[in-house]
Amino acid sequence: MSETRVIYIESDELDLMQSFLDSEGENKVGTLQTYTAIFEDNVEADIKVCRGDPPFVDAVLYDSGAEVELIEVTDELLGEYMFFYNGQTYTVLLEEGKE
Repeated sequence: MSETRVIYIESDELDLMQSFLDSEGENKVGTLQTYTAIFEDNVEADIKVCRGDPPFVDAVLYDSGAEVELIEVTDELLGEYMFFYNGQTYTVLLEEGKE
């Protein structure tokens, strides 16, 4: 089985987040922004813009609040994030929203 969720990010917010990701970052680690997709079986995917040196995007899949799958970090926010868990494929597409 395969499920896909699309999350639209407004242009202004996208520009701000990508500018942050393209910066040199900072010495502290933490989450700046989280985009969450909830699937039919209540499995959740969080795509998080994180502080760090350099900043990064952390994509994590949760089942009942427990981390079950993660994807290698990236510095590009938009795109496809695919998780493989329990014989299923969960896909999150982050796209620029229409204004």
